[in-house]
Amino acid sequence: MNSVSQKKDRTRIHGHFMDDYKAKLITAEQAASLVESGDRIFLGGGVNIPGGFANALGARAGELKDVTLYQGFAMGLYEHMKPETKNSFNIETMFVGPLERICMGWGVGSYLPHSFSDLGNVALKAAPNKVVFCTTAPDKDGYVNKSCFGTFLPRRKCLEPAETVICEINEHLPWCCGDDFKVHISEIDYIIENSRPIFELPEIPITDTENMMARFIVDMIPDGATIQLGFGGLGNAIGHMLYGKKDLGMHSEVVTPSVTELLKAGVLTGARKNFMPGKIISAFAVGTKQFYEDLDHNPAFEFKEVHWVNQPSNIAMNDGMISINTTLMMDLTGQAASESIGIKQYSGTGGQVNFNHGAKMAKNGKRILAVASTYTDKEGNLKSKILPTLPEGSVVTTGRNEVNFVCTEYGVVDLQYESITKRVKKMISIAHPQFRDELTFTAKKAAWI
Repeated sequence: MNSVSQKKDRTRIHGHFMDDYKAKLITAEQAASLVESGDRIFLGGGVNIPGGFANALGARAGELKDVTLYQGFAMGLYEHMKPETKNSFNIETMFVGPLERICMGWGVGSYLPHSFSDLGNVALKAAPNKVVFCTTAPDKDGYVNKSCFGTFLPRRKCLEPAETVICEINEHLPWCCGDDFKVHISEIDYIIENSRPIFELPEIPITDTENMMARFIVDMIPDGATIQLGFGGLGNAIGHMLYGKKDLGMHSEVVTPSVTELLKAGVLTGARKNFMPGKIISAFAVGTKQFYEDLDHNPAFEFKEVHWVNQPSNIAMNDGMISINTTLMMDLTGQAASESIGIKQYSGTGGQVNFNHGAKMAKNGKRILAVASTYTDKEGNLKSKILPTLPEGSVVTTGRNEVNFVCTEYGVVDLQYESITKRVKKMISIAHPQFRDELTFTAKKAAWI
């Protein structure tokens, strides 16, 4: 970090904001030239990682040392993420997706463990001296919008304290309603213009297993409930089966195309929500072009920063809150490994612990963990995801004391406040039939049953 760097004066100037806007315009290469060895830079995440800046920065890899970049769930392999840059850049990722797994394998990055409710504190501890993020074009009052993944850039704990704030304008980004996502041109030091089509996540194909689990879960959702859904095949399957429900609400860290479709169909009204009624509360958005169009300036949504959305005390304000999350594997006593396979980091903690805790505290809340009973290994062999014990090194995301309902394609069991003996029997009952005898034998050997 440059010891002589100082935070710029961001007092709003008199006159039309566009004069200020034009005076701050620079190229991506000029913006990248401002980076110095030792800098700590928050880049945001998802479709909001500033691609023009990121690629220009990557081109400077040989000139820089010890630059730490904070980002999450990248949707493009930018130049700074490639293996040849690892002597210059270190990525600390706030969530792990397919590209982060590749980068970690190259030695370019590392996962930063935390629950999303603590993201603001993560930013405070990181103390980035530079912030670079992608936004919409400004509105008539001179505000840009942090858009779909703007929550990876906490305003008060990251953007405002930074010495240098750089914004990359992309007119293809949707405007996500909510004051938390608005930033005035006066708060930005430099502006890059780089409008490019944003990444679209097509609907993930739904498996037969996911459809079967979704049927069980939808039966547990009463009219008027407030729900949290993740993205992926199971979330899509559940979304497609909710059309018979009435007056559902939503408080969820992420929204996807199934949410806007349920909104159009009159299923998601929020009419019975006791906390922020009528509003879909969220922090992230990812989906198709049509979804982004449906989201743009849509007042039914209230986007807030994820450390607020995911605070268990805020989640618990919703009566009838139902959290629905997936896990990679579980042991017979109810421990859920949702982010690693052995020692290999596969995903991130995200909001699972937050929503599990919040729904536990909510009046009439339910906590649902879904896990497919089996997977097929590289040799084509069927393997159980319900195990006597988790593989060595596995990260336990949700401890067994905090597990409520567990769902597989073979049914749903309630583990809350049950003894080890009852838990083990219940878990075996929803395992794949092919593995039940083996699991029973091992459980008896361990004197669990």
